[in-house]
Amino acid sequence: MKKILKFLLSRTFLFGLLIACQVGLFAALMLVFSRAGTVAYIILTLVSVLVVIAVIERDNINPAYKIMWLLIVVALPVTGAVFYLWWGNQGVTPKNARKFADIERAASAAMVQDDAVTEALYAREPAFRRSVEYLSRNASAPLYCNTQSEYYPMGQDFFARFLEVIRGAKKYIFMEYFIVEEGEMWNETLAVLKEKAAAGVDVRLIYDGFGSMFTLPGDYDEEIRRAGIKCHVFNPLHFSLHISDYKMLNHRDHRKITVVDGETAFTGGLNFADEYINRKQRCGVWKDTGLMLKGPGVYPLTVTFLKMWDFVAGTTTPYTDYMPLGEYEADGYVQPYCDSPLDGEAVAESAYLNVLQHARDYVYIVTPYLIVDNEMVTALCLAAKSGVDVRILTPGVPDKWYVYYVTQSYYPRLLEAGVRIYEYTPGFVHAKMYVSDDREAIVGSANMDYRSLYLHFENCCAFYGGHMVRDVLEDVRATLAESHEVTMADVLRTPLYKWLAQVFLRFFSPLM
Repeated sequence: MKKILKFLLSRTFLFGLLIACQVGLFAALMLVFSRAGTVAYIILTLVSVLVVIAVIERDNINPAYKIMWLLIVVALPVTGAVFYLWWGNQGVTPKNARKFADIERAASAAMVQDDAVTEALYAREPAFRRSVEYLSRNASAPLYCNTQSEYYPMGQDFFARFLEVIRGAKKYIFMEYFIVEEGEMWNETLAVLKEKAAAGVDVRLIYDGFGSMFTLPGDYDEEIRRAGIKCHVFNPLHFSLHISDYKMLNHRDHRKITVVDGETAFTGGLNFADEYINRKQRCGVWKDTGLMLKGPGVYPLTVTFLKMWDFVAGTTTPYTDYMPLGEYEADGYVQPYCDSPLDGEAVAESAYLNVLQHARDYVYIVTPYLIVDNEMVTALCLAAKSGVDVRILTPGVPDKWYVYYVTQSYYPRLLEAGVRIYEYTPGFVHAKMYVSDDREAIVGSANMDYRSLYLHFENCCAFYGGHMVRDVLEDVRATLAESHEVTMADVLRTPLYKWLAQVFLRFFSPLM
């Protein structure tokens, strides 16, 4: 039943339904045109023009995204407009926009940069100034030193350390995830959370209403609250007669954050489902990565969680009350940051572009999905053509065949420019990472696709120098060693049916 419901609510089914409606509409219009052709033509034209204008006037929408919707609206009058209003329109209701803006202002005021930290980094590595300043100015993300970090190359490594830390929680445990699925990983976690809540620890959970729709019962949040855990679902899907209620349908909480007592935090690419720790075989070996922070650098992750909590719970939190107290010896700098689809700033993509633009020797990229805009493709190609060793690692076994087809459709242009592409032979890689020049790395939740870069709430950590950069580099190199390097000969062997499917699917790539 869940599989049937998942299909009925999928974009593929909904788009197919609208096409069927369009065919029916054209059949009806044949009859209408025979009686009142001029009036019907004017109405159809007016509807299409109005929606086209609505798409064009949105300055903060990526051009490729605009072009796709313009073609859909023109090709499918009326139903194309309905589909855009339901699924393509980025934004929120005025009430929610004001709510988010108020929360962001309060959080930004609580994020204060210690200038001595930035100046110390700039004195050592002036090239980092642009990346650090961009995130500081546009994502309210301070730079931190004196923050210890640990890197986990596989989900099972992460999970063992995660359980150890949450069992020692004294004050609070905050968790925010896109997918939570009942199984060994979540059940073991939930047992600890219940025990801690019973002992008086403030345990809070946010999970995404769409990401967890088919992995949890519809009333699961109520069950969690009965266990003494504070719980809210972000943007749950519900049916409404008011179109405004669907304005946030596209915006999902894709973040992965756990904060323990304000002193320790976990993040990375992992959700809470058994494939992430390889206790369930879904796509061969599931490669995902995580990290732990301990010290002052935890604070931005705490505030990121509390911002979303204030939105879903309707509370107002004094963020500065949650500043960590301890400092730890560290050999590098960390800059945790988050991205919101509602502020008109593509923080996650810009952070990636900054790494590409000031790379001198190499940039290695790990991503489960490669569905990028022209700006990103141009930056990748320019770096490779300029002599930078650009390598991209993608899955060898896909979790979604159609997304995999679109990912592979970018290979020819990238290979021609000198970008080297690898596919992870043992299975599926879900990690999202950049590492460059032995000195900079990014690990987090943001995929290289339209949904992560433009539509989802995301969070990442940028690292400058220190062992974290070395650890990420070592892991990426080890993973590349067990992956297949794609060649132009491989691309030229693409079957005709697959090439045609790629051409068709590429057109709809901004929906993926």
